[in-house]
Amino acid sequence: MKKFIIFTILMILAGCDQKNSGQQQVTNGQTLSSSASALMNKNPEIERLFLQQLSASGVIIKWRGAADKVRLGKESTKLDAVFPARMEDGHQIAYVSGLEADTDYYYSVGNTIGTTQTYHFRTAPETGSSPEDGSLRFWLLGDSGTATEFERDGKPSHPGEAKAVLEGFMKYNNGVVGDQHIDGLLLLGDNAYPAGTDAEWQGAFFDIYPEIISSAVVLPTIGNHEMGMAPINICLFTDMLACDLTGEIVYPLGGASMSSDPSSYDSDDDGPDSEGLPYLNIFTLPTRGELGGAASGTEQYYSSDFGNVHIISLDSQLSNFDDDLRGAMKDWLVADLQASAEQDWKIVIFHHPPYSKGENHDSDLEQREIDMRTTFAPLFEEYGVDVVYSGHSHSYERSWYLSGHYGLSNSFTIEEHVATDSDGNPSFGSPDTPYSKDNRLVYTVAGSSGKFNKWHPCEPEQFIKGQAFGCTKDDWLLHPAHRTFEALAEDYRRHGIARLGSVVIDATATRLTSRFIDDKGTVLDTFAIRK
Repeated sequence: MKKFIIFTILMILAGCDQKNSGQQQVTNGQTLSSSASALMNKNPEIERLFLQQLSASGVIIKWRGAADKVRLGKESTKLDAVFPARMEDGHQIAYVSGLEADTDYYYSVGNTIGTTQTYHFRTAPETGSSPEDGSLRFWLLGDSGTATEFERDGKPSHPGEAKAVLEGFMKYNNGVVGDQHIDGLLLLGDNAYPAGTDAEWQGAFFDIYPEIISSAVVLPTIGNHEMGMAPINICLFTDMLACDLTGEIVYPLGGASMSSDPSSYDSDDDGPDSEGLPYLNIFTLPTRGELGGAASGTEQYYSSDFGNVHIISLDSQLSNFDDDLRGAMKDWLVADLQASAEQDWKIVIFHHPPYSKGENHDSDLEQREIDMRTTFAPLFEEYGVDVVYSGHSHSYERSWYLSGHYGLSNSFTIEEHVATDSDGNPSFGSPDTPYSKDNRLVYTVAGSSGKFNKWHPCEPEQFIKGQAFGCTKDDWLLHPAHRTFEALAEDYRRHGIARLGSVVIDATATRLTSRFIDDKGTVLDTFAIRK
């Protein structure tokens, strides 16, 4: 039993853990091109190009390289407006303003006309308004940063899995629905493994999604892997056989830092990173309420209006560290939701899920998950939040349409906490019979965008011998708050889906639709909420 407890502790700590070349003709949608990143990187003037703070009247364009200006216009062949850039936190940054709402713009980045390809974005509709085409689209990635995670022998732990998820989504986005433009990319945390270094952000994020992030605004949240690495000597906790053979074993654990201070970021065991937390250096996030909602005063949590959608990013890692920090974030959330009360849809993202029975994460056991559930779930219900998305657990799980449950999973009942049909059965919220907007909401775990965990039960003797690493628990993906998936023939355990994938949200004036799409482009789950 001692070894089982130690294994559980370690797993909790460790868990969180293309076709064209040359000048590319941009369209209203994003094209999947394996050569796009290479094209960008061939130009010494620009690399890691991405968008921040896209609004109805402006946008922030960021990159690295020698280029110091942006050229922009409504026609790809007529880029008459010029915006200078300045260096901030190791990036060139151009503040583009004076734009028209819900309008296509084309831009290039470079000091000489014609040195870079032409890119595209579309400004947000006016706050409270739906776009001219009737729908906004947001793509969500949780725990996608595994491209830079390696085994001890130097081989990649999850080669190509994040790219497979991208290709599956683009197959759906460009093939099934006909080249739908992506308005925003929402990151659910752990998007750079294993320590969230600047180099890992390059390899796990910027090198994989260049076409997306140069045309859709990026809205991230902090995960545990964004907070560096920490060593642990497991021989201090257990008398495993391996300890007798080697003397000691030290495992690097992603995000094991218990500090609430971003300046304590540590990418290895040599001391704090002198350049601060890469996550905060890379992204330029609203702090003054400049994109709607209330001013947070910090990039660790913030909000943004996008047409008739209000998006809130909470910090379940650092600002959830103690009662005082959590209380400050709670007070801000109340003010923000009050300020955005008239928005049609309210979406909340943060890393640690309030309801989960993931492979190595359990919302009954992990304090950050408990605190997010008990502190914030009542506010979500009171102020009309529609959906909450998290990562952390490397699977797909989604709740029923629920309210009023803030305790452990054994206190959950269908009768008390879930919207039901006339027969008393929980409603699935399918597109044909969507949920009707009320004080309930859906919680979704989407942490399989870079890796997923399969069912690998341990035998009792494995625990006895200290060989339980990598085994799954008997109650994995069995949280009673989650809907069932008996219709799927494989890769599921009743209340969740163990398969690579991502989530896409479509929001209109009267309906919000959420889909889980696997790496083959197949939609495995859909729910909708109507006004």
